[in-house]
Amino acid sequence: MRLIFATNNKHKMSEITEILGEKYKDFVFKMSDLDIAIDPEENGKSFLENATIKSTALYKEMESKNLLKDDDYIISDDTGLCIDFLNGEPGIYSARYIGTDISQDEKNLKILDMMKDIEDSERTAYFITVLSVIHIIDAKKHSFESLSFEGKIDGYIAKSIEKTEGFGYDPIFAVGDTSDISKGSVKTYSNIGISEKNKISHRARALHNFVLYLAKKHNI
Repeated sequence: MRLIFATNNKHKMSEITEILGEKYKDFVFKMSDLDIAIDPEENGKSFLENATIKSTALYKEMESKNLLKDDDYIISDDTGLCIDFLNGEPGIYSARYIGTDISQDEKNLKILDMMKDIEDSERTAYFITVLSVIHIIDAKKHSFESLSFEGKIDGYIAKSIEKTEGFGYDPIFAVGDTSDISKGSVKTYSNIGISEKNKISHRARALHNFVLYLAKKHNI
């Protein structure tokens, strides 16, 4: 069995490896481990569509290079921050929100500026990860099944950058309830620490659901 993730993003792979833990570390591969570097256009209209675009592209690339093996799991995810006040934005456009030519820090600051006068109770948001998984049943016969798994965590947008660890929108997304703002106990993904984040995050929840499937399927 191989768990092949459709990414070469070192931050994402670090999270995935830690979340899956020791039991699965020898099964985890990224695209570069197979000498693959593809970057399909994510033009879907949902998280699942975008994730499926990536998993399908990796499947086709592996197929063309005769790299598929029985019980390979080709896995991609689409992840996004959805802010209620912004009508669900950035959503599926999280990676390219506001533009691809500005830094993540600038994106975070822009969001904070858009919400600078918003009441605490209206700062609610959530992070979501949707996994698209292609399970190779018989590589020679090109037989496979398509699966999907989801993980979500509710939270809110902090009022300032809270950056110690993490990446992306971690410095502005806080876990818990908006009442924490007035209490002065804001805990963003960045300041709770990577290990704690990897226990509770949207990606951890999606991968946990996938692992439950693997455990039942393969008696792991």
